Amino acid sequence: MAEFDGWAKYYDLIHGGLPGEAEFYVGQAIRRRGSVLELGCGTGRLAIPMAMSGVHVVGLDNSKPMLDECRSKMRAVGPLPGSVRLVQADMAEFAVNHRFDLVLMAYRTFMHLLTPDRQRQCLTTIRGHLSPEGMLILNVWNPKPSSIAPHLGETRAEPELAGRYPAPGSSRTLLHYCTSAYDEHRQLITENHVVHEVDKRGTVRDRVELSLVRAWTTPREMDNLVRLCGFDVTAVFGDFDCNPLGEDSTEMIWALRPAKT
Repeated sequence: MAEFDGWAKYYDLIHGGLPGEAEFYVGQAIRRRGSVLELGCGTGRLAIPMAMSGVHVVGLDNSKPMLDECRSKMRAVGPLPGSVRLVQADMAEFAVNHRFDLVLMAYRTFMHLLTPDRQRQCLTTIRGHLSPEGMLILNVWNPKPSSIAPHLGETRAEPELAGRYPAPGSSRTLLHYCTSAYDEHRQLITENHVVHEVDKRGTVRDRVELSLVRAWTTPREMDNLVRLCGFDVTAVFGDFDCNPLGEDSTEMIWALRPAKT
Protein backbone atom coordinates (compact mmCIF):
# COMPACT_ATOMS: atom_id res chain seq x y z
CA MET A 1 0.00 0.00 0.00
CA ALA A 2 1.39 3.39 -1.01
CA GLU A 3 1.56 6.22 1.51
CA PHE A 4 -0.96 8.32 -0.40
CA ASP A 5 -3.57 5.62 -1.08
CA GLY A 6 -5.72 6.78 1.83
CA TRP A 7 -5.30 10.42 0.86
CA ALA A 8 -6.96 10.17 -2.57
CA LYS A 9 -10.45 11.13 -1.38
CA TYR A 10 -9.22 14.19 0.54
CA TYR A 11 -6.04 15.27 -1.20
CA ASP A 12 -7.37 18.03 -3.46
CA LEU A 13 -9.28 19.61 -0.58
CA ILE A 14 -6.43 19.63 1.92
CA HIS A 15 -3.34 20.03 -0.28
CA GLY A 16 -3.77 22.96 -2.61
CA GLY A 17 -0.09 23.40 -3.45
CA LEU A 18 2.19 26.36 -2.82
CA PRO A 19 1.45 29.98 -3.86
CA GLY A 20 2.53 30.56 -7.46
CA GLU A 21 3.56 26.93 -7.93
CA ALA A 22 1.03 25.89 -10.58
CA GLU A 23 1.68 28.95 -12.78
CA PHE A 24 5.43 28.37 -12.51
CA TYR A 25 5.43 24.69 -13.49
CA VAL A 26 2.82 25.00 -16.24
CA GLY A 27 4.74 27.98 -17.63
CA GLN A 28 7.99 26.00 -17.59
CA ALA A 29 6.33 23.13 -19.45
CA ILE A 30 4.90 25.44 -22.11
CA ARG A 31 8.23 27.22 -22.63
CA ARG A 32 10.14 23.95 -23.02
CA ARG A 33 7.81 22.88 -25.87
CA GLY A 34 8.76 19.23 -25.42
CA SER A 35 7.83 16.07 -23.56
CA VAL A 36 7.33 16.34 -19.80
CA LEU A 37 7.60 13.76 -17.03
CA GLU A 38 5.96 14.68 -13.73
CA LEU A 39 7.00 12.52 -10.79
CA GLY A 40 4.45 12.32 -7.99
CA CYS A 41 1.68 13.60 -10.26
CA GLY A 42 -1.03 12.47 -7.84
CA THR A 43 -4.53 13.56 -8.83
CA GLY A 44 -3.30 15.61 -11.78
CA ARG A 45 -3.33 19.05 -10.18
CA LEU A 46 -0.49 20.09 -12.52
CA ALA A 47 -0.50 17.40 -15.21
CA ILE A 48 -4.02 18.22 -16.39
CA PRO A 49 -3.47 22.00 -16.74
CA MET A 50 -0.24 21.27 -18.62
CA ALA A 51 -2.16 19.02 -21.03
CA MET A 52 -4.88 21.68 -21.32
CA SER A 53 -2.09 23.99 -22.51
CA GLY A 54 -1.06 21.58 -25.26
CA VAL A 55 1.77 19.81 -23.41
CA HIS A 56 2.31 16.04 -23.67
CA VAL A 57 2.83 14.71 -20.14
CA VAL A 58 3.71 11.39 -18.59
CA GLY A 59 2.46 11.44 -15.00
CA LEU A 60 4.04 8.94 -12.63
CA ASP A 61 2.83 8.04 -9.15
CA ASN A 62 3.00 4.94 -6.95
CA SER A 63 -0.60 5.30 -5.68
CA LYS A 64 -3.34 3.70 -7.76
CA PRO A 65 -6.18 5.54 -5.93
CA MET A 66 -4.49 8.89 -6.62
CA LEU A 67 -4.11 8.02 -10.30
CA ASP A 68 -7.75 6.88 -10.40
CA GLU A 69 -8.75 10.33 -9.13
CA CYS A 70 -6.64 11.86 -11.90
CA ARG A 71 -8.39 9.72 -14.54
CA SER A 72 -11.78 10.76 -13.18
CA LYS A 73 -10.82 14.44 -13.42
CA MET A 74 -9.54 13.95 -16.96
CA ARG A 75 -12.87 12.41 -18.01
CA ALA A 76 -14.69 15.39 -16.50
CA VAL A 77 -12.48 17.84 -18.40
CA GLY A 78 -12.95 16.08 -21.73
CA PRO A 79 -10.63 16.11 -24.77
CA LEU A 80 -7.29 17.83 -24.16
CA PRO A 81 -5.10 19.74 -26.65
CA GLY A 82 -2.14 17.88 -25.16
CA SER A 83 -2.12 14.50 -23.45
CA VAL A 84 -1.55 12.77 -20.11
CA ARG A 85 -0.26 9.20 -19.92
CA LEU A 86 -0.34 7.83 -16.40
CA VAL A 87 2.20 5.34 -15.06
CA GLN A 88 2.03 3.63 -11.68
CA ALA A 89 5.60 3.16 -10.47
CA ASP A 90 8.13 4.00 -7.77
CA MET A 91 9.72 7.38 -8.49
CA ALA A 92 13.13 6.08 -7.36
CA GLU A 93 13.32 3.10 -9.71
CA PHE A 94 11.01 3.54 -12.68
CA ALA A 95 11.65 2.69 -16.31
CA VAL A 96 9.85 4.62 -19.06
CA ASN A 97 11.02 4.07 -22.62
CA HIS A 98 11.52 7.75 -23.40
CA ARG A 99 13.95 10.59 -22.77
CA PHE A 100 12.22 13.76 -21.64
CA ASP A 101 12.88 17.44 -22.25
CA LEU A 102 11.62 18.34 -18.78
CA VAL A 103 11.18 16.39 -15.55
CA LEU A 104 9.21 18.00 -12.70
CA MET A 105 9.00 17.15 -9.01
CA ALA A 106 6.54 19.71 -7.63
CA TYR A 107 5.11 20.40 -4.18
CA ARG A 108 8.13 19.00 -2.31
CA THR A 109 7.76 15.55 -3.86
CA PHE A 110 11.50 14.97 -3.45
CA MET A 111 11.03 15.09 0.34
CA HIS A 112 9.18 11.77 0.23
CA LEU A 113 12.52 10.08 -0.50
CA LEU A 114 13.42 9.40 3.11
CA THR A 115 17.03 8.18 2.90
CA PRO A 116 20.16 9.31 1.04
CA ASP A 117 20.16 6.00 -0.86
CA ARG A 118 16.62 6.62 -2.14
CA GLN A 119 17.47 10.20 -3.05
CA ARG A 120 20.53 9.15 -5.04
CA GLN A 121 18.61 6.32 -6.70
CA CYS A 122 15.84 8.69 -7.80
CA LEU A 123 18.20 11.33 -9.18
CA THR A 124 20.23 8.70 -11.05
CA THR A 125 17.04 7.25 -12.56
CA ILE A 126 15.89 10.71 -13.63
CA ARG A 127 19.30 11.41 -15.15
CA GLY A 128 18.86 8.35 -17.35
CA HIS A 129 15.46 9.60 -18.57
CA LEU A 130 16.53 13.14 -19.54
CA SER A 131 17.46 14.20 -23.05
CA PRO A 132 21.00 15.67 -23.34
CA GLU A 133 19.58 19.21 -23.17
CA GLY A 134 16.77 18.32 -20.79
CA MET A 135 16.09 19.91 -17.41
CA LEU A 136 14.99 18.69 -13.99
CA ILE A 137 13.13 21.14 -11.76
CA LEU A 138 12.34 20.16 -8.18
CA ASN A 139 11.12 21.98 -5.12
CA VAL A 140 11.96 21.25 -1.48
CA TRP A 141 11.45 23.04 1.80
CA ASN A 142 14.36 25.24 2.88
CA PRO A 143 15.08 24.00 6.41
CA LYS A 144 16.45 26.59 8.79
CA PRO A 145 17.46 25.82 12.40
CA SER A 146 15.24 28.66 13.61
CA SER A 147 12.24 26.98 11.96
CA ILE A 148 13.04 23.48 13.20
CA ALA A 149 14.11 24.21 16.78
CA PRO A 150 10.64 25.16 18.13
CA HIS A 151 9.26 21.76 17.08
CA LEU A 152 11.95 19.50 18.56
CA GLY A 153 10.65 17.44 21.46
CA GLU A 154 7.26 19.07 21.07
CA THR A 155 4.21 17.06 22.12
CA ARG A 156 0.57 18.04 22.04
CA ALA A 157 -2.24 16.29 23.90
CA GLU A 158 -4.68 17.20 21.13
CA PRO A 159 -4.14 17.86 17.43
CA GLU A 160 -4.70 21.37 16.12
CA LEU A 161 -7.47 22.24 13.68
CA ALA A 162 -5.71 22.76 10.34
CA GLY A 163 -8.70 23.33 8.04
CA ARG A 164 -12.44 23.12 7.46
CA TYR A 165 -13.85 22.04 4.08
CA PRO A 166 -17.22 21.14 2.53
CA ALA A 167 -17.48 17.37 2.06
CA PRO A 168 -17.80 16.52 -1.65
CA GLY A 169 -21.28 15.42 -2.69
CA SER A 170 -22.95 15.99 0.68
CA SER A 171 -24.02 18.66 3.16
CA ARG A 172 -21.44 17.51 5.70
CA THR A 173 -18.22 19.28 6.69
CA LEU A 174 -14.69 17.92 6.87
CA LEU A 175 -12.61 19.00 9.85
CA HIS A 176 -8.87 18.45 9.36
CA TYR A 177 -6.60 18.12 12.40
CA CYS A 178 -2.84 17.70 12.33
CA THR A 179 0.11 17.08 14.64
CA SER A 180 3.77 16.91 13.62
CA ALA A 181 7.02 15.67 15.12
CA TYR A 182 10.57 16.52 13.98
CA ASP A 183 13.41 13.99 14.20
CA GLU A 184 16.59 16.08 14.18
CA HIS A 185 18.96 13.11 13.87
CA ARG A 186 17.27 11.52 10.83
CA GLN A 187 16.02 14.86 9.43
CA LEU A 188 12.44 13.58 9.23
CA ILE A 189 9.09 15.28 9.73
CA THR A 190 6.28 12.90 10.73
CA GLU A 191 2.74 14.26 10.46
CA ASN A 192 -0.41 12.63 11.73
CA HIS A 193 -3.60 13.89 10.09
CA VAL A 194 -7.13 13.18 11.29
CA VAL A 195 -10.18 14.01 9.17
CA HIS A 196 -13.61 14.15 10.81
CA GLU A 197 -16.73 14.19 8.64
CA VAL A 198 -19.45 15.93 10.65
CA ASP A 199 -23.13 16.57 9.97
CA LYS A 200 -25.02 19.85 10.46
CA ARG A 201 -25.40 19.12 14.16
CA GLY A 202 -21.67 18.67 14.58
CA THR A 203 -21.91 14.90 15.08
CA VAL A 204 -18.89 13.00 13.76
CA ARG A 205 -20.14 10.54 11.12
CA ASP A 206 -16.76 9.33 9.88
CA ARG A 207 -13.16 9.54 11.05
CA VAL A 208 -10.00 8.83 9.03
CA GLU A 209 -6.37 8.89 10.17
CA LEU A 210 -3.68 9.62 7.60
CA SER A 211 0.08 9.98 7.94
CA LEU A 212 2.90 11.69 6.05
CA VAL A 213 6.64 11.34 6.53
CA ARG A 214 9.09 13.65 4.77
CA ALA A 215 12.83 14.25 4.88
CA TRP A 216 14.46 17.67 4.83
CA THR A 217 17.74 18.42 3.07
CA THR A 218 19.85 21.54 3.57
CA PRO A 219 21.00 23.71 0.63
CA ARG A 220 24.59 22.45 1.01
CA GLU A 221 23.45 18.82 1.11
CA MET A 222 21.28 19.31 -1.98
CA ASP A 223 24.10 20.94 -3.90
CA ASN A 224 26.48 18.06 -3.15
CA LEU A 225 23.80 15.45 -3.83
CA VAL A 226 22.74 16.66 -7.27
CA ARG A 227 26.32 17.13 -8.45
CA LEU A 228 27.30 13.64 -7.27
CA CYS A 229 24.35 12.26 -9.26
CA GLY A 230 25.50 13.83 -12.52
CA PHE A 231 23.78 17.21 -12.64
CA ASP A 232 24.93 20.77 -13.12
CA VAL A 233 23.04 23.47 -11.22
CA THR A 234 21.48 26.01 -13.57
CA ALA A 235 19.74 28.04 -10.86
CA VAL A 236 18.40 27.85 -7.31
CA PHE A 237 15.36 30.02 -6.65
CA GLY A 238 13.89 31.00 -3.29
CA ASP A 239 10.34 31.33 -4.57
CA PHE A 240 8.17 30.77 -7.64
CA ASP A 241 8.79 34.30 -8.86
CA CYS A 242 12.38 33.13 -9.54
CA ASN A 243 14.02 35.33 -6.93
CA PRO A 244 17.42 33.96 -5.83
CA LEU A 245 17.59 31.71 -2.78
CA GLY A 246 18.27 33.91 0.24
CA GLU A 247 18.37 33.77 4.02
CA ASP A 248 14.64 34.51 4.25
CA SER A 249 13.58 31.95 1.63
CA THR A 250 11.26 29.19 2.85
CA GLU A 251 11.46 27.18 -0.39
CA MET A 252 14.23 25.94 -2.68
CA ILE A 253 13.53 25.46 -6.39
CA TRP A 254 16.43 23.69 -8.10
CA ALA A 255 16.84 23.86 -11.89
CA LEU A 256 19.27 21.15 -13.01
CA ARG A 257 20.76 19.93 -16.28
CA PRO A 258 22.66 16.72 -17.02
CA ALA A 259 26.37 17.34 -16.57
CA LYS A 260 28.39 17.17 -19.76
CA THR A 261 30.69 14.17 -19.84
